[in-house]
Amino acid sequence: MEFLTVLVLVLAFSNSLGPTTTGEAHANHPFNYVVVIVMENQGLGDISNNPSAPFMNQLAASYSLATNYTAINHPSLPNYLSLISGQDFASWSKADCNPAPGCSAGNASNIVDSLENRGLSWKAYMEDYTGGGCTDRGDSYYGGQHNPFVYYKDINDSAARCANIVNANPGTSGYLALPTLLLSDLNSVTTSSNYMWLTPNICDDGHTLCNPLNNTVSQSNQYMSLLIPKILSSTLFTTQRAALLIVWDESSSKSNNKVTAIWAGPTAKLAHTSLAEYSHYSAVRTIETAWNLPTLTAYDSSTNPMTEFFNP
Repeated sequence: MEFLTVLVLVLAFSNSLGPTTTGEAHANHPFNYVVVIVMENQGLGDISNNPSAPFMNQLAASYSLATNYTAINHPSLPNYLSLISGQDFASWSKADCNPAPGCSAGNASNIVDSLENRGLSWKAYMEDYTGGGCTDRGDSYYGGQHNPFVYYKDINDSAARCANIVNANPGTSGYLALPTLLLSDLNSVTTSSNYMWLTPNICDDGHTLCNPLNNTVSQSNQYMSLLIPKILSSTLFTTQRAALLIVWDESSSKSNNKVTAIWAGPTAKLAHTSLAEYSHYSAVRTIETAWNLPTLTAYDSSTNPMTEFFNP
């Protein structure tokens, strides 16, 4: 049923291009809305052709897959930070520290600055984030180092910005507690933001072994088989120019940090595979290019955007 669901969605949505949105997103851009989902600790080889990941492999085969996409560092935190700022936080590569005066991105510019300066909206959804806002408080399934937004001073210092960091699954918790708030927003264009980030909890993203499967790849596969069809069949994805990026933060190996990156949605090319070199900086550059945003650092400005993955 997982395979059939994806194939039906591909056929139904491949030509669904909706009207423009607010701010600087326009009909001639690759997308007016984007959802970014970050998964955990699996390299490209851990997912590709793995019998424990049938849905993920079918999704990659149906839409667009980057097979030469690398993470930036080990462990998780520098990769999350780079995905929203184009920064290189190599000095943090040995520690997944919690946000604190000694563990902060400080005044570094980030994607939120660029979006708001251009009049584009954003929201970050964190599963099992019971505190919400910039509290960095969640239950035992919340991965604090997987919430990059709270590390930036100009986000933490703004009540309005903190209000855009929300608990994705209020009232539920743990494995397969789907992000109901994100899904609700996706089914009402008026509540959808141009830029939407989702951090699954540590069971759903494959970070931690969880019952009943106790297999991180199988856990992620089952979670995505339930969630992704709901995203692709939402009001936003069936009526607007929306894109979905699914990417892993880092590989399971420190010697090869190549990870899986999948673009899906109505504007993504079907059955497209690329050998071109990309990285987390490329993900940032793709959004900047799509919406005419300025680059943030020398890293994102010197990399190529992933525009080949979208229909003209």
